[in-house]
Amino acid sequence: MIITPRAPILRKLGIHKTSGKNEKASMSPLDGTHPISLPMRFAKIKTDIVSGKEEAISASWKRLLHALREEVDCIASHNPDIIPTIDFKDISNTAKAECFSRDLRKRGAGIIRGVIPQEEALGYKREAIEYLASNPQTRAFPAAAPQLYELYWSPPQIKARAHPRLLAAQRFAMNTWRPSRPGAPVTPDFPVTYADRLRMRAPGDASLSAAAHVDGGSVERWEPDGYGRAGTYAAVLGGAWEAYDPWDSSARLRVTSDLYNGAGSCSLFRMFQGWLALSRIAPGEGSLLVCPMLQLATAYFLLRPFFSPRQAPVMAGQGFLDEANWVLDRAQTSVLHGALPSYMQELNSVLHPHLQLDRSLVPIPAVEPGDYVIWHPDLIHKVDEVHRGQLDSSVMYIPACPLTQTNALFLSRQRKAFLLGYPGPDFEGGKGESSHMGRPGVQEINDAGGEDALRAMGLMPWEEEEASSDSEREVLAVANAILFPDQFDMI
Repeated sequence: MIITPRAPILRKLGIHKTSGKNEKASMSPLDGTHPISLPMRFAKIKTDIVSGKEEAISASWKRLLHALREEVDCIASHNPDIIPTIDFKDISNTAKAECFSRDLRKRGAGIIRGVIPQEEALGYKREAIEYLASNPQTRAFPAAAPQLYELYWSPPQIKARAHPRLLAAQRFAMNTWRPSRPGAPVTPDFPVTYADRLRMRAPGDASLSAAAHVDGGSVERWEPDGYGRAGTYAAVLGGAWEAYDPWDSSARLRVTSDLYNGAGSCSLFRMFQGWLALSRIAPGEGSLLVCPMLQLATAYFLLRPFFSPRQAPVMAGQGFLDEANWVLDRAQTSVLHGALPSYMQELNSVLHPHLQLDRSLVPIPAVEPGDYVIWHPDLIHKVDEVHRGQLDSSVMYIPACPLTQTNALFLSRQRKAFLLGYPGPDFEGGKGESSHMGRPGVQEINDAGGEDALRAMGLMPWEEEEASSDSEREVLAVANAILFPDQFDMI
């Protein structure tokens, strides 16, 4: 059954941005049980994708369903233990680092423990509380019982992002990515700071619950002007999902992930989304759940809109998920299961039954203050619907972002926001912290992390002599020309 959106939902299919970004605002109006019919141009996009490749895509779908069944069984038998972890002190240990990176590539999520010393991380939380007390005008969500704070430039956030150990952890993690195209203009060795918010979730809170989802747009993944510009998912949509490499950085550089000015969108290339824990957080205590089968799950939600069951669950019974019960649609509809323009990609057990999210969506292991949790931008994830712990569940959102031309352009806009105390370019919120007492400046960044931290914020040029290759040197030169045009010529 396909339902047509009501008028309020149709307005959401345009380019109107939801005011005030929060996890609730960026979730779509899907009811979780019926796919929504989109404008007919999406039917043509789907038809163009499968045209001439019907047999290859059908065969790949059958292979995918078989692989999913086995992988879900594996995940369910291991649960949180399937998420790789490594101590920060071991990231320079070749054997341990290679083991962690191998598992990270497969699972799409991992934990680097002890990135910030525990007492220092606990101090960050105390400083955040003091900063909020000095600035009661700070915007937060929900207003009645704040959990998610519109803070971007508080003293502890500045210190954490600038910390040499955090920058080192980001370099280590981002080197999981590799470009398939030699000389691709991207370098993971020079992290770029992205200013996101702070969450302090109280016990019993249920306000931040959201459906399982993937960030980075939704319908854009199928659109030729979205991810199609870079051919990111060409292997999957061409009938060879096994050849799809989620870690190919060169396939992300020309992507447009937000064609509809959507709430919750991110304007730069994140190699990892991330949490820096400021408290102990165990499963069920406002923690994160992930679906740790990155390649398979991505291939599945991309191919799902092209297929339909021969028989509904009631008729098919236990055979509903069998390969034989699913066929490629002869005439493609405009439905993209779980995807609506201007919203993130949602996933659930009705629209995406083969993922068996009740078994494959698992909590990450317990984290301590100072642990850094990272996950791939295409990974299916959600937070605990209810925080059932006894203490607060507090994190800073700190993604890991490489240096690219697009990211340097973003950095130039974010730098201005920092100097004025305004929210970053991706966030609405008026004057933000411009009048906040105790807001740090450039000197505090230098004190916390020195030259590397200043460069990550676009406040100091990169030394091009530090480049390890000609292509990396070109990336540094372009970034310097963008951020410091009076000192450097555009090459």
